[in-house]
Amino acid sequence: MAVENILIDRTMKKYGVPEWVKPYVYAYIKSDPLNAVKKGISFIDVKRKKGKISGNTVELPNAIKFDVADVARIVSLFYYGEEESSKIAGIWSKSPHDYESKKYADHFATLEEIEQKHLRAIKNLLDGLGRKVETEPQEVKELFEAIGAITDWKERIVAYNLILKSAYGSTFGNIFYKVFYPVMPEYMRSFGKAFASNEDEVKWGYNEVKRIIASGEVSKEQLKVLFEKLLPLIGVTINANMEIAEKAGIEKEVRLLRDIAIAYPIYTAYEWGIDIDPDKEAHTILASLKGKTNPAKE
Repeated sequence: MAVENILIDRTMKKYGVPEWVKPYVYAYIKSDPLNAVKKGISFIDVKRKKGKISGNTVELPNAIKFDVADVARIVSLFYYGEEESSKIAGIWSKSPHDYESKKYADHFATLEEIEQKHLRAIKNLLDGLGRKVETEPQEVKELFEAIGAITDWKERIVAYNLILKSAYGSTFGNIFYKVFYPVMPEYMRSFGKAFASNEDEVKWGYNEVKRIIASGEVSKEQLKVLFEKLLPLIGVTINANMEIAEKAGIEKEVRLLRDIAIAYPIYTAYEWGIDIDPDKEAHTILASLKGKTNPAKE
């Protein structure tokens, strides 16, 4: 095994990264064997370095620089994800339901309240940057229109709590928080607190998805339809903002994060018992994203 792969294996073990991620990381290393390991680790192993905001530039602890306008754009994407999620949760909470699905309607009612707390925290972060929420991109609208059109209660739970939160939420929220915390801790602390609250309800949703999938209450065919419909739309949303990564010189790193985020729900469903080939499913969806920036036009 190459030395760089050994280093990555140790790092992945240290941070609890699942085994299925390795091929994605190895491919990333292969693209730039001399610098990839050092550069990739520099985003998470910042030690006591803090980064800084200077004028219109945000500099990470590893010296990667972003325009403040681009950071605001990323935060705006997260904002619209939470806003649209809140709207959908609110609509679903009031949808007609029977005795069995009442727990799902109640769950979405609570999620609507949680998303509103998230929105206030994101808005505070933008205020701290001296920026306003930007115009919602068309690709984001199309993603949430597709999610909002789901009518089956169990499919809603899977789409919202597994697919949306792990693929879109991780890319524009969790990763942003971890990467930018050293630069803006005064804003990120309240940001983090808002997202750490109501964890019990969020955990319930995640565990209910696991139960539904493991028990076969959502079939393999239903899951594949959800994956093939929603994950490409999430991927296109990431692709549409890839020029930010290009300007900062981290396009390869962002593509790696995109691929892992898109693949995560598929591998998770497989680990929970769905009879699919996760490698094949993920490869097919990721291959469909090449060159795509607008799902409605292609």
